[in-house]
Amino acid sequence: MSSTVLTWLNIARGPLFRFAFTLMVLGMARVIALGCSDMIGAFVTATDRTVFWRKVRLRICWLTFPTLVLHQLRPQCGGAMRLFHIALCFASMVFRIVAIVLPALLVAHVYLWKRGIGLTWPVLSGGVADTLAWIVIGLGIALFFGRLCSPVLREIDPPWSFLKPLILIVPFVTGVLAMHPTWSSVDYHVLLLLHTLSGVIVLVLVPFTRLLTCMHRPLTFVMPEAAWQGLSPRDDAMSPRTPPAAREGGSR
Repeated sequence: MSSTVLTWLNIARGPLFRFAFTLMVLGMARVIALGCSDMIGAFVTATDRTVFWRKVRLRICWLTFPTLVLHQLRPQCGGAMRLFHIALCFASMVFRIVAIVLPALLVAHVYLWKRGIGLTWPVLSGGVADTLAWIVIGLGIALFFGRLCSPVLREIDPPWSFLKPLILIVPFVTGVLAMHPTWSSVDYHVLLLLHTLSGVIVLVLVPFTRLLTCMHRPLTFVMPEAAWQGLSPRDDAMSPRTPPAAREGGSR
């Protein structure tokens, strides 16, 4: 084992991990605070509460099952394409849930938390952990190719966002190899270093890149704010697109 690798491993598992975790917590707190602020402001200023709650439902749907919103905007994408997007969204939801929960229940991770802050909780058995890790890896690869095959997602999301599933599975791939050293010719401590660094990168990216959501683009990019609520008859009459004669109540 190289002393350089051991030094970097100690740095990655110590101050670097603490910095990344703190940044993730603060970044997510900022995202939640901004979201709550927007919702409170919209609720206070909304003249029609039904419109407000409709926007809330659309945002929740966009975060969890965006294919329902996409189908409303592009009804021509029906039939097999709609079923394809439903399956893609379901796979993405399972992928994100397991990717979040699994690391918190691994025995090695719980041991680190116990050593760092003195807290512990139940862990998964080795067989269950391996099975869930392979599910995450398989779903991540399937989502990568599935998103590439979607003409709707290629139109909406930026090209780099298609790499999100691959970024998320790197810690799981390196973690599985570290748990089974005989499966790889790479040195065990190098695998641990790669596993820790990839986990640190994921923690840093989570609050800034919408890494844990199915869609990278915000809902307002697809459905502009002005299009969420139709114009009232009076506003429509005063619209610049309305002929002057119509705005004055009839032709001269």
